[in-house]
Amino acid sequence: MNGQDPAAGTARLRPLPPVGLAPVQRALYESLAAREVPWAERAGARAIDRDGSLLGPFNPLLFSPVIGAALVEVFRADGRATSLPPRVHEIVVLTVGAAWRAGYEIYAHTPIAEAAGLSDTVIEAIVSGGRPDFESAEEAGAYDFTLQLVTRQQVDDVTYARAAVEFGDEGLVDMVLLIGLYLSVCAIINAFDIGVPVGPAESFSVR
Repeated sequence: MNGQDPAAGTARLRPLPPVGLAPVQRALYESLAAREVPWAERAGARAIDRDGSLLGPFNPLLFSPVIGAALVEVFRADGRATSLPPRVHEIVVLTVGAAWRAGYEIYAHTPIAEAAGLSDTVIEAIVSGGRPDFESAEEAGAYDFTLQLVTRQQVDDVTYARAAVEFGDEGLVDMVLLIGLYLSVCAIINAFDIGVPVGPAESFSVR
């Protein structure tokens, strides 16, 4: 299987190592390998395999490289311009991942959430589907808003009003856009049956 650990890859899409990619695919591959892969692996998540193929939600994007590249740019915009604090950002991401039972998303963002300052107790509660005891009304508001939108497809007036007090209009829009981004990630992970990698990050140089 081209050196790929089956548990690490996509069961429904073949891995696309860099050799043989079309130019538009190669451009996206090199962009991801230069930015998203190091970001994920610094956090402790495997994002590239021994043969150079990408892991997690990255490999599927190469099958639709124009739209995939546009989606990546929205993620990058969120990273540099969101008004949400890092802890809130990761509460939202983990809440979406837990609701969708998207293993790779939870695997990749748990260490990022830890680095942002969330406790193991809070992270474990979110991932298990329980409501944590949050340290602030801001964090509780983000969790309740996200959970309702993801699981009920709407947000009740009381929950919306509480979140609006904490985040204002800009923050609420940023939160909804973030939820949408990670719903896309979780849809990719679940639709293509992407597993959680086994073992440490691999070393691979793009050639």
